[in-house]
Amino acid sequence: MPNPHEVAQLIVSGQMFQDWESVYVQHRWQEGWPTFRFTAAEGAKQPFEYAKLQFKPGDQCQIVLGNQLAVTGIITQRQVGYAGTEHGVQLSGVGKQWAASTSSVPSDNNQNNFDNMNAVAAGKKVVSSVGGNLKIIGVVDPTPFERLQSQPGELVWDFLDRVARMKGASLGSDHFGNLLLIGKHHHGISQELIEGKNILKMQAVFSIEQMYGLYKLTGQYRVEENKSMNAVAHVQARAYGAKNIGRQIEYVTEQPNETPAQAQKRVNYEALYSDGTQLTCHVTVQGWLRDGYNLWRCGDNVSIYSPMVPINLGMKIKTATFTQDSKGGTITLLECVLPWMIGDDLYRLHPPAADAVTPDPTSPEEQRRLEEAAKDQERQNKENQDIHSGITY
Repeated sequence: MPNPHEVAQLIVSGQMFQDWESVYVQHRWQEGWPTFRFTAAEGAKQPFEYAKLQFKPGDQCQIVLGNQLAVTGIITQRQVGYAGTEHGVQLSGVGKQWAASTSSVPSDNNQNNFDNMNAVAAGKKVVSSVGGNLKIIGVVDPTPFERLQSQPGELVWDFLDRVARMKGASLGSDHFGNLLLIGKHHHGISQELIEGKNILKMQAVFSIEQMYGLYKLTGQYRVEENKSMNAVAHVQARAYGAKNIGRQIEYVTEQPNETPAQAQKRVNYEALYSDGTQLTCHVTVQGWLRDGYNLWRCGDNVSIYSPMVPINLGMKIKTATFTQDSKGGTITLLECVLPWMIGDDLYRLHPPAADAVTPDPTSPEEQRRLEEAAKDQERQNKENQDIHSGITY
């Protein structure tokens, strides 16, 4: 028997259905839209209001979990199955921003031209042109692009992602059906997750698989009369990773750089994101409401304390998955990442323990330290080559 305060409701055109056999709703802050899936079954001894389940693909809907709006979306798929005296229905769908994200940028009447617009203005123009809405989180670099156009047939999400990366920002979506342009921001701690108290189970993954010691960016400037062809064609910027693990990666920009600062901002973004993958926590909690009243929300920061891992630091909810069925009950699975991975400056105000995670690799102090470490490593490598000249390992 589910908690009466944690019931899932699907509302379409004023009609509401809540007698579900299973519920699956997933918010993904850095993806284009949330997803949902509901199943209902009818047996000979368990009739339900079948008329209310005549919802069909294309219907606009709202999903309410525990009396809190969870998704503003659209039903994209309906499956009906039967066997003997039983039959069931499965309804699947996505957030309504799916339609805008997967549309191509309109090219009629010069709509794909965004010259002299900054990322926010270009983003709002392109999203509104396909019937969507763009919400800004935090502060996004306001410097305009002198020249900016979409490619023929380019999807809105792909265009926005290209623009956002050049400004050190990222994309996401919320439960109201908005697309998000996520810049530098600061969210406080909204909830504590404590081992033995409200954590049912947790898996912490420490990994260097997506990290590099050196991040390099190669691109080109736009063609100008006062620049030689060589200067235009060769643009490089670099950022050092938080760990010198003997790997480097080179990115090639899709968008021409306008200034060295813009190229540096882009490579800093890649370094922050990749170094942010060094720790991910998958935390399972009971129920859908974090404090008895509010849903767990992507983008919120939580404090995680677990001596068994061990871990004691603030992290950001990247994905929240809400489920309910007769076997597993009502639970929420939270995917938590390091805040700087998604533009949060939490650690600039509240630094973690020195041995908890590595520092922000794009801070000036850390860049100087890493540059010195890289020079020392190069000198050591040169000495090793001189000593072991002619030997193949």
